[in-house]
Amino acid sequence: MMNTKQLTAKIVIMDDEFFVRQTLVSMLANIPNAMVVGEAEDVGSGIELILEKEPDLILLDIKMPVRSGFDLLEELTHCQQQYGLIFVSGYPDEALTAVQKAAPYFHSDFVVKPIDPVILQTKFSIFYNKWQAAKEQESELAGLLETGIPQIAYKSDQLVFQNSQLFHCIDIDDILYCESANRQINVYCSQYEHINIPNTTLDAIERMLPADAFIRIGKSHILNKSAIRFIQKGNRPKCILARNGKSYEVQLYASNVEKVEQSYSITRK
Repeated sequence: MMNTKQLTAKIVIMDDEFFVRQTLVSMLANIPNAMVVGEAEDVGSGIELILEKEPDLILLDIKMPVRSGFDLLEELTHCQQQYGLIFVSGYPDEALTAVQKAAPYFHSDFVVKPIDPVILQTKFSIFYNKWQAAKEQESELAGLLETGIPQIAYKSDQLVFQNSQLFHCIDIDDILYCESANRQINVYCSQYEHINIPNTTLDAIERMLPADAFIRIGKSHILNKSAIRFIQKGNRPKCILARNGKSYEVQLYASNVEKVEQSYSITRK
């Protein structure tokens, strides 16, 4: 089992007030296993920061200019719901609404401004213990896969997997992309809406898929190179994958746009 005692949770802070951001940075610097990897003052820059840094925890203000923290939640994709959220707000009456809107996410909590450093540390500890337990579970699963007890295999150009309820074969050529979410893998194909593969990791899937046909993007996605139809650059880069009349949109990390673009170009030569 991996030793998770020394793991550090990466944190992104989103608040339109500079003083609040600096206060949070200062307080978190005194909390073991907490590391701030970026700050944002609005939803637009916040989304870019989240895509780039892939934090474990987001400290999120609710009332911000133009778009609110709730608007941010609506823009985050399903796979990004693995993040933990702690709302930091001066409006305690919004706590219930905030927690309800964040229900699909890995973890959610609420801290009232002005921020009490003791309360912040307590809230972080609650998140951290839950996050650490999830990491330990992922490590145990990865260990099982490494020791030869997988529930998924690659055979004759197919991914074959099973659990207590089903046995399924997926044609490799039919896969548009794979996504890691909520400790399972979602496989999006042209013949199905999507297929959930339990008890495995994206690393295990990556090892089974042909490296010349698929490309790994960050920690959450593997794309079928030949399914890429369109790449949009700009503030929120993304690509469109399509096959047999079915298409999907996947957000890209800014640092990976060139990698995907090169793959797209090579595939079409």
